[in-house]
Amino acid sequence: MVNLHTDVEHIVKTSSSRSPATETIWALLGWGIGFVVLLGFSPKLFHVQEYFFFSLLTGTVFFCLKEGKSIWVRTPYDIPLLGFLAWICLSIPFSVDPGLSLEEAPKALAQAAVFYGTCLIIRESSRNGDGRQVLWPILCGAFACYAYSLGDFWERGGNIWDREIRAGFPKADGTDITWLSINVLMVLPMLFAGLGMSFEWKSRGAWGAVFLLALLCLFFSYSRGAWLGALTQILLGVWLIHKRMVLKIAMIGAVCLSLLGSALVYGNLHSRIFDPSTVFGRLLVWELAAADVGAHPLVGIGYGNLVFEQRHQSDFVMQRTAHATVPDILTKPHSWYLSVAVGTGLPGLVLGCWLLGKIGLTVHAAFLKAENWETRCWLFGVLLMLGGFSIRLLFEDGFGGSHSYLFWILVASSLMISTNSGAKSFVSRQVMG
Repeated sequence: MVNLHTDVEHIVKTSSSRSPATETIWALLGWGIGFVVLLGFSPKLFHVQEYFFFSLLTGTVFFCLKEGKSIWVRTPYDIPLLGFLAWICLSIPFSVDPGLSLEEAPKALAQAAVFYGTCLIIRESSRNGDGRQVLWPILCGAFACYAYSLGDFWERGGNIWDREIRAGFPKADGTDITWLSINVLMVLPMLFAGLGMSFEWKSRGAWGAVFLLALLCLFFSYSRGAWLGALTQILLGVWLIHKRMVLKIAMIGAVCLSLLGSALVYGNLHSRIFDPSTVFGRLLVWELAAADVGAHPLVGIGYGNLVFEQRHQSDFVMQRTAHATVPDILTKPHSWYLSVAVGTGLPGLVLGCWLLGKIGLTVHAAFLKAENWETRCWLFGVLLMLGGFSIRLLFEDGFGGSHSYLFWILVASSLMISTNSGAKSFVSRQVMG
């Protein structure tokens, strides 16, 4: 693992020579990361979030160059991340529509910029290289987003008895159920971590209340993929705390779920959850995607879901005609792993999985070595986020937009926090009181 303590020590030494005005500028740049996180709690504001982050990054690079500092941050993820990006770029000339793949590729490069940019901003804006700037924005953004979504859910007549109306983020063209369920799955562990890091009853009450809001959003989204991700987070959390309890918890959970499912079927409640036709539409599009992987195993058909959609337009028409009773004929693979394999081939899938695995192993190693409670709580939350999000990606291509920004900001902050795990608690110093 690449050690970042040298970078942190360098910042501690050089920051003391900055003028008060320069220190203020760096502090504002650091807290700008928090505002980026806050903007990510509305899909309507994604482009604002995007422009604001890169403006922030431009300012950070400018002041780094002005102070004669390197803008490169070495991380343990450099090889798999840069290798994954390189393979995406390499696959573009072999795309069935190179122009379209060339338009989609910058989205992946932007995600890498978010990760490295966040590391750089946190490193330069803080004397101790911590990530405290994202804590309160998560709490405030989650409260506003989830309260707004639940209010809309109740207003539309949502209830606990059926799945006809589901909780989602309200938009002009309808509610975005997928966006909300993925967001909740990523944020829920961080809210739990924030609850664990709280020492005063007021802060505990705030984190606990928003945590309950998140649970309600997760439940009323009626998203089976999100529920499966949440179950994964529970089992992973139990494994991290008490490994021997995992099997017992899994068995108890399986029995409880079986009894709950039997009761719902017997009472004729939530019948759509058990309706196989809702799964059949996904299987149809997965069949097309698997055929593309088989035909183009090395470099894929071209990066980006738009390439897949244009390639199979006629197939989608035929499927709608042949399977008129299926409620939803999907036009995207609806699996990040399958999307990567289709777009960049099996080598791209291996590199993508290597990257996720490397992040998980690195955060886990940092969690085991952390020397204070608050750091362990934060890394615990990031580990649960990684576990649940990785499972959710099996059923949704959610590695884009505001979700990707939140993902990489959390990964970057966990990396910078873990390099400072022996320092004074970043929570007790400023955030939680």
